[in-house]
Amino acid sequence: MELREEAVILVHLFIMFTTAKIFAEIFIRIKLPVVIGEMLAGALIGAYGLGWITQTPVNDAIAELGVIILLFAVGLETRMGDMVEVGRPAILVGIFGVIVPLGLGFASFQIVGYDTIQSLFMGTAMVATSVGITARVLGDMGLIRHKVSRIILGAAILDDILGLLVLSIVASLAKGGFNYVELAILMVEAVFFVLFFTTIGPRLAGRYVEKFLTKLRISEAPFVLGVIVVLGASVLAEYIGLAAIIGAFLAGIVLSEETQFLELEKEFKQVGNLLIPFFFVVMGTKFNIFGLFQPAVLKVLVFTVVVAVIGKMLGGAIGTFGMGWKSMLQTGIGMVPRGEVGIVVGTLGLSLHIIDETFYGVVIGMSILTTLIVPPLLSIVFKGETTDDRPDQPDLIL
Repeated sequence: MELREEAVILVHLFIMFTTAKIFAEIFIRIKLPVVIGEMLAGALIGAYGLGWITQTPVNDAIAELGVIILLFAVGLETRMGDMVEVGRPAILVGIFGVIVPLGLGFASFQIVGYDTIQSLFMGTAMVATSVGITARVLGDMGLIRHKVSRIILGAAILDDILGLLVLSIVASLAKGGFNYVELAILMVEAVFFVLFFTTIGPRLAGRYVEKFLTKLRISEAPFVLGVIVVLGASVLAEYIGLAAIIGAFLAGIVLSEETQFLELEKEFKQVGNLLIPFFFVVMGTKFNIFGLFQPAVLKVLVFTVVVAVIGKMLGGAIGTFGMGWKSMLQTGIGMVPRGEVGIVVGTLGLSLHIIDETFYGVVIGMSILTTLIVPPLLSIVFKGETTDDRPDQPDLIL
């Protein structure tokens, strides 16, 4: 009996969620980060494993919604005053987290014989940081408000913005041209977007949100408004050429100071418990681990992963120089995962014919492997740490 398309979607959701939670239970028992279990669950049931789940637009959309909720919840836990406090190191980590991996990646692939555009693209693929991975691990550990965590989150947002600007330049060069006007417009839009949500947005929320909520008659008004704000900010971020997760994170920051939204953290925790596992499972389904075992491909993959890890570690260490070796190490490791951002970059490179299918597999493998190695490393370097402010507030545990 052939199932209706809608029924197939339900079957996929059932398999993904159930498998994610089974692996989560196993990994909790063996004291390993849950996120690794969820990603391995995806690899097991995906097209390259048992074949129970195929890559579909619906699955990708649900995964996108999951990471949006994750970053919104992280934003709700992040006060603007905290971000300002770590502003200088976060900016330095963000800047060096782009310059060092880009330069190191470009130079490394040039040395081993790849052409300029391919080398530049591989350097670009190493630039972005998957803030969702690090945020999930630190959230599980109750360390979202830790000073180094705030540095990582701020730097990762800046990384993604700068990385997208670099990607637009590389894409233009690959097409045989370079549009200065489009790049300038994107830069202005990105800067205005971030400044609005970090300066003007919280002030407007403080002045008008409480008055607006008192006039609403719908039930759960703060929750409804929170959903509208996070989805609206995510759409706006995509519209101007940024990642939706940047808009989601900034939306959380805007609402984080409002007393009506203190309980919202708990409500979105339940929403996150439903949606966030889908993001990590779907990411796992994109990983063809068996296709990477060809000697030639494996050699390039190992080389790429090593360069990618060293680049981010150096960038994070330089940005936090003077804060002590432990903070430098924690920041460097926290900036390593490429995750969904690296996958997006790889997909674009394939569509523009900058890289072939083999190189695409290397980029995806690098994105997944740098994501898989970070959770256990973060658990080690943050072992024994506690959040250092606002003990009266609930920690984010997703």
